[in-house]
Amino acid sequence: MANPLNLPMVRRSLRNLVSRPATRRYPTEIRPRFAGARGTLEFDVETCNYCMLCARRCPAAAITVNREARTWAIEQLTCIACGVCVDVCAKKSLTMSVTSRAVHTHAEVGPQGQRPGHEEWHSAAPAVAAATAATTKAAEGAAG
Repeated sequence: MANPLNLPMVRRSLRNLVSRPATRRYPTEIRPRFAGARGTLEFDVETCNYCMLCARRCPAAAITVNREARTWAIEQLTCIACGVCVDVCAKKSLTMSVTSRAVHTHAEVGPQGQRPGHEEWHSAAPAVAAATAATTKAAEGAAG
């Protein structure tokens, strides 16, 4: 009869029981980000002029811009974080952050039927914003 301790599988199994794991234990032990790592796309609604260059140049078609409604939306799960939209943006409204994307464990559907990872920004039309500022200034002048 063969000695069970001479089998390579038993020796390896015993060594694995007492050694550290070969991989990180992700939820509890997170690897630090390295320099040059791409994270998520961040959008500044105040500086955007809704020129739609980012949406036209996005290779994954993850960005949607509506000039009339002044909305900007991105599907983070479709985005490949290539950075083309950041390079193309003339107003520098788009930046690539170093924080990693949120993990979605199941596909929950939002109130308007959007997928997880869908982010949308709205801004007031310039005429409406100017009228609001003028009204506010007039009210301050009358009160003062």
